Amino acid sequence: MSFLIHLLASAVLAWSVGAGHLGGGLLAFALLYLLARLLGVAVARLRRYARSLEHGISFCLWFIAQVFLATYHVATLVLARRVDVEPAILAYPVTRREVDKVTLLGTLLTLTPGTLALDYDPEQGLLYIHALDARRREDMTDILIELERRLLAWLDASKAEGVTP
Repeated sequence: MSFLIHLLASAVLAWSVGAGHLGGGLLAFALLYLLARLLGVAVARLRRYARSLEHGISFCLWFIAQVFLATYHVATLVLARRVDVEPAILAYPVTRREVDKVTLLGTLLTLTPGTLALDYDPEQGLLYIHALDARRREDMTDILIELERRLLAWLDASKAEGVTP
């Protein structure tokens, strides 16, 4: 909750310093972020906040790129003269078994074109995913591992030291 209050306060302050102009607001927001980052050297709470913001922006940009790549892949499959797909249901072992984290992971997978989170088995820690085209299972599991790693790094950025995106 304090993260949202800080983010909202920073955005309002950045907007007012930027006199309502988008460029000035972004510049003021960047300066406020750099100030928080510099003060974060002395204040651990600001350091965690800045690191969480960095991980969040990094994750969002990476995820948007993955959605565009998946959209392009599904579009090429659909628009091909001969549709050649191998749909499959994959059982993915999640790293962390907390229901909220698995729910968020499943929701993000469902947002990605060509994949759908079907079910979660909490006893075995398996998330069942339907993939439209699973001809390259290694690529599919690599993307799942990377998605989970980046998501957990963002969620844990404000808690632990030394987590890398």
